[in-house]
Amino acid sequence: MWNALRIQQILRLLQILIHLSPLCSAQQTHIKLEQGDLIGLKVFPDGTRGAVYAFLGIPYAQAPLNELRFALAKPSASFNRTLQATTMQPLCPQLANTIYDESSDGGMPRSVSTDEDCLYLNIWTPESGMRYGKLPIVVIVTGEEFAYDWPRNRINGLDLAGEGIVVVSVQYRNNIYGWLSLGEQHRNVPGNYGLSDVQMALRWIQRNANAFGGNPDHITLLGHGSGGAPLALVATLQDSSLVKQLVLMSPGPIMRTLGQNHQKRIVETGQVLVQKLGCQFEEAQRRQLMGCLRRKCREDLLRAYESVYNHGNGSSQLGVILPDGLPLEQRLRNRTLPPVLLGITSNEGAFLQDYWLDVAREGQVALHRYINNTVLPSVMRALESVGEESASQLAAIRWRYFSGKAEGVSHLLTGMQRLLSESLYELPFSRILEFLNGTTSYAYVFDQSHSMDMRGKRNLFGGASHSSDLPLLLGPSLFQQIARRRFSGEEEQLCRKVRGAFANFIKNGNPTPGRIYDGWLPYNKENPFVYSLGEQAKTPQTGSVDESEVDKLLKGESEGPGQDRSLSRSNRHDTYRAAPSNSYTASNQLDSGYSNHLQKVYGFWQVLMPLEREDDLRGGGALGQRVRLREVSADAARYRQGFYAMLGLVCLLLACLCLCVYLLKRDPNAMRRRSASSTSDCYSL
Repeated sequence: MWNALRIQQILRLLQILIHLSPLCSAQQTHIKLEQGDLIGLKVFPDGTRGAVYAFLGIPYAQAPLNELRFALAKPSASFNRTLQATTMQPLCPQLANTIYDESSDGGMPRSVSTDEDCLYLNIWTPESGMRYGKLPIVVIVTGEEFAYDWPRNRINGLDLAGEGIVVVSVQYRNNIYGWLSLGEQHRNVPGNYGLSDVQMALRWIQRNANAFGGNPDHITLLGHGSGGAPLALVATLQDSSLVKQLVLMSPGPIMRTLGQNHQKRIVETGQVLVQKLGCQFEEAQRRQLMGCLRRKCREDLLRAYESVYNHGNGSSQLGVILPDGLPLEQRLRNRTLPPVLLGITSNEGAFLQDYWLDVAREGQVALHRYINNTVLPSVMRALESVGEESASQLAAIRWRYFSGKAEGVSHLLTGMQRLLSESLYELPFSRILEFLNGTTSYAYVFDQSHSMDMRGKRNLFGGASHSSDLPLLLGPSLFQQIARRRFSGEEEQLCRKVRGAFANFIKNGNPTPGRIYDGWLPYNKENPFVYSLGEQAKTPQTGSVDESEVDKLLKGESEGPGQDRSLSRSNRHDTYRAAPSNSYTASNQLDSGYSNHLQKVYGFWQVLMPLEREDDLRGGGALGQRVRLREVSADAARYRQGFYAMLGLVCLLLACLCLCVYLLKRDPNAMRRRSASSTSDCYSL
């Protein structure tokens, strides 16, 4: 009897433990903010020493809807409830069919959930921060061409937070929603809505940093691509005391957008967009403009923007408006910034546009025609040269990028990538380094052949392509999401090197503290040191293009996304590197091969043929017909209401006509009888 009762008690206890076990494995945490209570998740990522708390989808500003559309960000109201911060919220509306689509299988673009209610933060903080506090904070802002952010492969700070850092990612308005401006003449549409979002998010982070275990006086801003432009502008403003350090990854768009020439183009593009939307008004009716823009549906706004965006052709583009008119060059020269870490990948232009491959599949003749009719004319328009000077410059460009013994399709594609890499990324990179001469700045080049970018595509043309440094910086959690596999041994070693250098800079302002022999030296004119993050090959080699893989790509037989393979130890910058030495000279005292390469690029584009207009040289000739169709569709939006009204009137007239015909033909015999009877009555009278 006693044994039976004992067994029943044990069984009940086991049932209770079984019911409680899910709560032990999926732990939650509760914190208090100014806006209200917040519940997050406690996660145990692979490869980290302890737990990381994740707080996802925290509103930092009011939803930019209705009267707040095309308005500066407003502080968020209180929650009035306990907010479950356990899932990311949708990004702001953006284009779906761009070269940045993350459909890594090469198929049709997949639909992504976006919403105008999109001003949210995502925060990851290590367990030590929640216990002891005062950890350094890094704020990550990403973006591409002020038009796009990564909607599927979202920024994940789990692994970087494991380094003892509070990681924050910011969602903000882009494209027409964030950067539409009509200049000083029309103050109702000032622009810089995306900049106001970022500034509002930084103020929110500073106020609430202690609740997440962060130090409000130790905030590092990290911007990738066009996401670095608002951060660079914030760092140069007078009220930038909260910025401890600044990180700029692939900062080419910063120089183009924050330059004097591009500011006029932003206003011109805004005027074109307003005209396409049918919202242009006379001087006395300017107040109606904002009402017109706010009544437009999301599809009309994005369609109008897509018609001027032209899939990467920067002839028309929006962006940050300089509040005081001072270009970035003068801002950097007039003041000393906090320590800056900046760098690019070794082959940014290898971020292939799909229509390049479409043209390449038609053969070498078609690709030659595309280069001669689209790419090179775009370059000459940017140079604004005529006559004999134009002919000599065109010959120099052909010689530098498209000459050589090899005349295959892969050779031409490689030349186009070099042209884009040097003109759009490496030249602005060298100019920023020149302007930062009075600031402690650390420069790097990420150089890893066959690396994977944020879309899950591998580069087969040598070097590392655009955005391939982000998955390795953010660690295995994001990498596995993109590649659908784990790190290889070499990738894991490289990830630790990249993440360790960035973590040291965020904590100490120095990416290699205490290192003497192989330390990372600051960049200056006397010692233009560019640190190599990635391959350390010193043997000069050429021909890094994987011809067999390129042929498979052109035939549509490319491998799956992120497929593991042995990473090549050759790239196109090996020819600039110093030969191996057996001396005991410190490695950081040797000549930096990449800095020599940057000097050659600067000499070619700024001395031999200076770019008068900072145009995007990608061109969109292969998309001409598609783009024209989109322009027609966007232009039709402003006449849509009138068209529907006219259509309704025509339908009403047709209905009246049909009714008349019906009445006339309903009973013709009865009509004759009535007329005959009326005639007989007349005769009888």
